[in-house]
Amino acid sequence: MVKKDLYEILGVSPDASQEEIKKAYRRLARKYHPDLHPGDKEAEERFKEISEAYEILSDPQKRAEYDQLRQAAQAYSFTTPGGERAYDFSVFMDEESPFGGFADIFADLFGFERERTWEPGPEPGADVLYQVEIPFREAALGGEVEINIPLEKPCPSCHGQGVDLSSQETCPHCGGLGRREHRRGNVRMIEICPYCRGSGKKVSKPCPRCGGTGVIQETERLRVRIPPGSDTGTRLRIPGKGRPGRGGGPAGDLYLELVVRPDPRFERRGYDLYLKQPIGLFTAVLGGEVEVPTLNGKVRMKVPPGTQCGQKFRLRGKGIPKPDGGRGDLYVEARITVPKNLSPEAKRKFEELRRLVPEGS
Repeated sequence: MVKKDLYEILGVSPDASQEEIKKAYRRLARKYHPDLHPGDKEAEERFKEISEAYEILSDPQKRAEYDQLRQAAQAYSFTTPGGERAYDFSVFMDEESPFGGFADIFADLFGFERERTWEPGPEPGADVLYQVEIPFREAALGGEVEINIPLEKPCPSCHGQGVDLSSQETCPHCGGLGRREHRRGNVRMIEICPYCRGSGKKVSKPCPRCGGTGVIQETERLRVRIPPGSDTGTRLRIPGKGRPGRGGGPAGDLYLELVVRPDPRFERRGYDLYLKQPIGLFTAVLGGEVEVPTLNGKVRMKVPPGTQCGQKFRLRGKGIPKPDGGRGDLYVEARITVPKNLSPEAKRKFEELRRLVPEGS
């Protein structure tokens, strides 16, 4: 029996933590899941290989026993024509070999039939992505919003199998045993029948409640925390709210992608804000103060004499909160307002000013 190293199958080092092994398994299982590669036998075999490796390495006792066998098997390793390292574990299955005492342990670890069958590992559910629109202020300052999200949950009528459990016949592929046998040399391996998923039954009708999908949709109201400084494109992860897993596998995650509604006054550029502020003619000419809106309320801003239309003023720390705890700035652009509907006396005063102050001075 020739088999690759289980750590190499998952792409982790032999001293990887349990969390690293779990992350590697979930990533590879999603990549090679049979639902994503219908009819692809190679992907199906790869998925089984990944599930088998995870079933062993995720169990501390099985992993410890495998590490002992792996160390002993170093002498029986070789390089394949493709350049990969492989191991001949058949010596552990030979009762006459020096390692015959490991036969039962090896059978337990790798699911080969001696007195038991191989069971498929759990399959993680897929992740789900939704876009959520939120107000400008909540995105900038952070807070909490409540949203209604349609989530998929296992169908209670068919227990997530997607079939009408009342219309069952004997599976023709396994004869009702729920398993199929394969032989590789002197090793007999038994796997769950992929056609009936080990039930031994053939179902001709889909579940009437879920239509054969195995899942139903239910709307759930979620309270989501928005971190300060969020912007359009920011993604929030909610663990365990994705599609349901199979065979006891964990559910996927829910990702919320934020879409921020524009604000009628503020324009955002990175962590800075830009605002066009009306300033009266006399305040612009003689100087003074104006009230300027910010994200946290109004502030008084000094206007120097002779302020020109389009001139910008910088208010430090009045912009968007940053992840490091700082804040961007608010840039205020002066928009000079000219009085309308002047009285005759006011017009005369402006005529006097025009004679005193030449145009363009």
